[in-house]
Amino acid sequence: MSAAPIKESNVWTGDDFAEGESWIHELSPAMIDEIAAAMRRALAEGRGEFAPENFPLPETQVLLGAAYDEIENGRGFSVLRGWPVDDYSYEENVAAFRGIGAHIGEAVVQNYEGERLVDVIDKDVEYSHRSRGYMSNKLLPFHSDGADLVGLLCLGTAAKGGSNLLVSATRLYNTVLEEKPEYMETLLTGFYHHRRGQHDPGEDPLSPEPIPVFAFYGGYLHCCYNRNPIDWVEKEGMTLSDHEVEVLDYFDGLLQRPGMALSMQFRRGDMQFVNNFVLLHSRTEYRDDAGHKRHLVRLWLEDPKSKRNGKGLLDLYVPGSSRFETAQQAE
Repeated sequence: MSAAPIKESNVWTGDDFAEGESWIHELSPAMIDEIAAAMRRALAEGRGEFAPENFPLPETQVLLGAAYDEIENGRGFSVLRGWPVDDYSYEENVAAFRGIGAHIGEAVVQNYEGERLVDVIDKDVEYSHRSRGYMSNKLLPFHSDGADLVGLLCLGTAAKGGSNLLVSATRLYNTVLEEKPEYMETLLTGFYHHRRGQHDPGEDPLSPEPIPVFAFYGGYLHCCYNRNPIDWVEKEGMTLSDHEVEVLDYFDGLLQRPGMALSMQFRRGDMQFVNNFVLLHSRTEYRDDAGHKRHLVRLWLEDPKSKRNGKGLLDLYVPGSSRFETAQQAE
């Protein structure tokens, strides 16, 4: 455990980004042509797996390297802008996204059903302990996803709402340390999570052990949080203590403080990549209409090169699939 405030480039508030969109990396026409050519080769070859060596992007590599450095060593997120989604089919857009994503990390399975690619759209599915939030158009509270990194490609925007919000987990850690150090032990111990049906029949519907909100691996902070599945353990007969509810309410209040979060609206063709260990993300409720339907394509990526390799939610939804679990089993 770190007893001192974290001093990294990913410690920020939304107010720190008042001037411009410094996280945007614009794709040039030459880069777009290069990506399109690699995408067509991949589809012609019927490729199922994508890797830097079979999706070479020499013209785009410097930009991708800069984006990756921001994700790993900088603010914790980056957005590639300018991919012309209207010029290509769904299959072509997905292949381009997967090829670019391969230069950021390795795609992994995202759910119990074994999907490596997920469409984040309103499927009119109730957001509850029986489903995953990406199937709904409802507000998603701040949370971390399962893998090291999450990538999103925007194919369509909503008629109203659907803002994407990011919060620095390292800033949250520092604030708790300053304001409520007596809560830190509870956050480091963590909470049981409801598995939301992502398990075999007969298996325990709850995580086998508490999942820390804050943990340190190799000296680096790893944050893992989602209030809803923590609250939903009560549907299986587990009760949160008054103290645990007090800590969670404080933490959620911290997330909602003015100026803490950075809000952004996706444009069609945007590709956002976020470090799940140092950032939490949220999405506001949205509404589609006949001419505007919010449609994101999601990748979960593991990053073998990363200095951060901690336990997250991937092994809750797809047991034994994360590189952290693989490393632990090899010891």
